[in-house]
Amino acid sequence: MDPARTGCDRTGLPQAAGMPRPPAPLPAELPDVIVVGDHLVAAGRLRRRDLWAPLHGVRIAADGPDDWRGLAAEEAFHRRCRVTAAVLPKGVGFGSLTAARLWSVPLPLALTDDELHVVALPGSWPTKRPGIRSRQLKDRNAFLVERDGLPVIDPATLACHLALALPTDDLVAAIDALLHVPVFPQDGRPFLTPDDLRERLSTYRGPGRPAAAWAITRARTGAESRPESLLRLAIVAGGLPEPRLNLAIHDDDGRFLGRGDMVYEQYRLVVEYDGDHHRSDTTTYNDDLERIDRLMAAGWRVLRITAGMFFGQRTAAVERVRSALLAAGWRPSLGR
Repeated sequence: MDPARTGCDRTGLPQAAGMPRPPAPLPAELPDVIVVGDHLVAAGRLRRRDLWAPLHGVRIAADGPDDWRGLAAEEAFHRRCRVTAAVLPKGVGFGSLTAARLWSVPLPLALTDDELHVVALPGSWPTKRPGIRSRQLKDRNAFLVERDGLPVIDPATLACHLALALPTDDLVAAIDALLHVPVFPQDGRPFLTPDDLRERLSTYRGPGRPAAAWAITRARTGAESRPESLLRLAIVAGGLPEPRLNLAIHDDDGRFLGRGDMVYEQYRLVVEYDGDHHRSDTTTYNDDLERIDRLMAAGWRVLRITAGMFFGQRTAAVERVRSALLAAGWRPSLGR
């Protein structure tokens, strides 16, 4: 007997008047990201309330493992990328600022927008969907790699492409992040080497090449954060000698004292950038204090530059470094 005529649901149990019927179960073989038209599911089923349409022609389980509504920005961004990747044609992957975020490149907050950037390799067609900015590449030396299961432009090509999207100092900071060699293994770093980058630049003929070439000569492998890169660049632009980065410091007996963000060995001066995590993380804060005590006891001066000092009064911060160097014996006539 027809359940609709008996007032019962499909299980044969009475159905309350006016209540919508629960959606029929989806086929078990369906993927988490359902592309409309790719699977034999009735159009009406795809419009039921247990599914959400995050992109045109795409359905995912509402409140499921890919639903990013209500999540923190970074987690929501990664879920959006996973869902979007399901509809990208072969030869199309994430590029520009989106690829930078996937490669853990720090960006100015103003540039972490909601638009996703994708690039299409030669011979592939860019996708056209709301919320996605596509770019067709002519560069046959560019290629896609897998990063956390997602197709992403290779890091050396990305370094060149970011010249179109970032101010010069932030471009250097981005390349620093791609080149960074951590003290302890981390996140698969370094993502490329200076030699890789120079070789890629030699074959790159796309827009932004002069800015990329300029930035590559100023990028370093030891910078651990965007602010550290920006502070280093400001110090050098102020006519001061360039410090060594993330250097291990030992006392006269060879005992390890700690590492310094920016180190002037000749002048026994360490310049430390103190971000907000130095105050909010008690363990980090206490470790820093102990390290600074060891350095000072061994005759080193430690100059701390906070985020507020640097981003609020950049010139004054550089002048503090200048004064410390002059007090330690440096003279402009000595050069860099």
